[in-house]
Amino acid sequence: MPVNYGVLRGSIINAIPYESGADHYQIEVQAGELYRIAVDVYSQIAGGTKHYAPDGNNQLDTSREVMFYQVENFAHPILNEILNFQPGFTAKVNMPASLCLDYLSINPPLFPLDDMKVVAPKSNAGPGGDLNDDIDPVVQKAKNNPNAEVFAFGSGWDDNAAGAKPDPQSYFNPNPSLGIHDIHMNQGDTGYEAQYNGRNQDGALFFHFKDTNTWTAMFFKFQNQSTDNDSNGNPL
Repeated sequence: MPVNYGVLRGSIINAIPYESGADHYQIEVQAGELYRIAVDVYSQIAGGTKHYAPDGNNQLDTSREVMFYQVENFAHPILNEILNFQPGFTAKVNMPASLCLDYLSINPPLFPLDDMKVVAPKSNAGPGGDLNDDIDPVVQKAKNNPNAEVFAFGSGWDDNAAGAKPDPQSYFNPNPSLGIHDIHMNQGDTGYEAQYNGRNQDGALFFHFKDTNTWTAMFFKFQNQSTDNDSNGNPL
């Protein structure tokens, strides 16, 4: 059951770094309508209790340690194509195959996969050294900046769709009913999350600063996710 893959293009208007609870860094985006980007930043160990479990599975059956890689002045052939997306959410069915990201097979590679690092969400030693501190400066630079946009690749949701299971927590006022999550590699998983494995559906964040025509890219995966997968995205 692959994720509801797509890309969201819009302008950042607000953000809430992770503190406790929902395990995500929250970004509010204006793209004709309001959207929420939920970025996993919290490393969790097998057996830990999930904050939000609409499926009723309240405990993690595998460790979910977040890994991260950021590229300043990112350059890649996909960037010219990315700019063709319209504001709002574009579903996979309407995306060119070349923009359905795959950390393992895209050529040239998006980034050096082996250089990803495990980053804790919060540091007890004070400022610095956590994933909030990696993400937040770029988000703040783009926030309310008419010359900046974000392109979020992941799994879209609509809280008003039939069968939807909305997050019970409200993050913004008004709280967007549309959004995108799974902003990370979406293959090679084990445990409960393995049902979402698939190729050509990996998540990422790309920030475009139009006044300087520069890009910052962010890539995420979980430490337990395999990088040796079959054509369905399942570990070999």
